[in-house]
Amino acid sequence: MRAALAARSNRGVAGYQLESVLGRGRHAIVYLALHPRRGRRVALKVAHRKPQGALERTDDLRAEFSALTALPHPHVIQAFDHGVVGATAYLAMECAAAGHAVRNGRTLGTARAMRLLGQGASALAWLHQQGWVHRDVKPSNLLLRADGSLALGDFGSACRRDSTVAAANNAAAGSPQYAAPEQSGGAPCDPAQDVYSLGACLYEMLCGRPLYPGQTAAELLGQHLLAPVPSLPPALAAWQPLLAAMVAKDPRQRLPDGQAVLSQLERIQNLLPRNPEHDARNPS
Repeated sequence: MRAALAARSNRGVAGYQLESVLGRGRHAIVYLALHPRRGRRVALKVAHRKPQGALERTDDLRAEFSALTALPHPHVIQAFDHGVVGATAYLAMECAAAGHAVRNGRTLGTARAMRLLGQGASALAWLHQQGWVHRDVKPSNLLLRADGSLALGDFGSACRRDSTVAAANNAAAGSPQYAAPEQSGGAPCDPAQDVYSLGACLYEMLCGRPLYPGQTAAELLGQHLLAPVPSLPPALAAWQPLLAAMVAKDPRQRLPDGQAVLSQLERIQNLLPRNPEHDARNPS
């Protein structure tokens, strides 16, 4: 990986100097990059190439850029630039340098969980109002800015609401630990799928572990389809109704969209106990 980064750094991408690898996925690598002339550090998403050298996911990066620029919101990651240079397709985005809002093995204080859940739900409410579904809400896409605010990122799987084309082309959209049960069957894009995924993230915020413990995609699918919703510890019991409403197996019994999550959170937040000592021990 270091050799590949060094080789690519020498060439750069569209005027961007590559400094380090931020993440690597099936379809692209994300670099921390600097554009010297513009004086801006960005997260630069560069599509993988197929072995024969043809571009892969060029249209998807263009679609992701279009979605991000069409959906400006304080808690949606900003997109700055995209294009194709030679055989390289790229997308330049805001770099949320503070990392991920949710980390496996780490619980958040209740006040912080409430704030981050509200910011994530606010971003989804805006997307859903504009007719979009994210389809891949998970901890690695809940990014933290330096000021501690949340930014929803990675719109590579986003689709228009009720789209069956995207669902048919990618029935496995989403990540097995966080995807709604109906996504595995290629259900049309629906905001309730994002609500389920955000609910799985909420459980991890509060408990420090995934909603279900399966080790394989098949195990996780079975648990999302059939396993009961885990009970929160007694100290967090006031969160249980909200969690249950977000991760209901049947999408018809689930909170329908981000705005419904916001409304429910506003309704119950004064009833949720806060633990200042726990919050002080878990500042991020």
